Amino acid sequence: MLPRERRELTSLEYIVMGLLSLKAQSGYSIMTFFEGDAYGWSASPGTIYPILKRLEKQVIIEGELEVERESRPRKVYRLSALGGELLDEWLREVPKALPLSEQRELAKWRFMFMEGRLSKREVIQWLDNYMDTIRIYDYGQRYWQQATVEAMDEMGETLSLHRQLIMEATLMDVNSLRTWLELAKARISAALTLETREMRAVKPDEPGDFG
Repeated sequence: MLPRERRELTSLEYIVMGLLSLKAQSGYSIMTFFEGDAYGWSASPGTIYPILKRLEKQVIIEGELEVERESRPRKVYRLSALGGELLDEWLREVPKALPLSEQRELAKWRFMFMEGRLSKREVIQWLDNYMDTIRIYDYGQRYWQQATVEAMDEMGETLSLHRQLIMEATLMDVNSLRTWLELAKARISAALTLETREMRAVKPDEPGDFG
């Protein structure tokens, strides 16, 4: 295993690692995942293949030539043990509030890759921590907006209609994110409760319990 002193990985590199954690795949299959920019990212051969080369050199991923019948060999990559450790560390990081849209997008990627890697309790804790970050950001936004309005009132000015609408759009974005976080926590908490009940139901009888 290589020393842990290494350059900081980029968000796209972590996303590639996350995709490889779902299944082993080639550079081409990774690129097709981003087709149409459906996930807010655009990835070209000039971006993905250098990433795969760098990650393989650092033993974060492992590549293997796969020979298919009547086809030229292709290289298939999978996440290494070191890569799994680094990915899990990234998944546990709580997203920052700013920039809001970029951090929200990264949070969705993290959330997708958490399934099967982190326990439901860890995911719930992550959601709680993220919610706290958003609450603080929301409070700051509302305080700043109120202070802005009051300052303009003191100067005898008023906010234009468009500025008012922009402020409202920001608050709506934050409220939408908070609603999703609450929904996600409720659904995962319910799944954890059901899972716990099922485990208790199949637990072997205690010694001496003959019915």
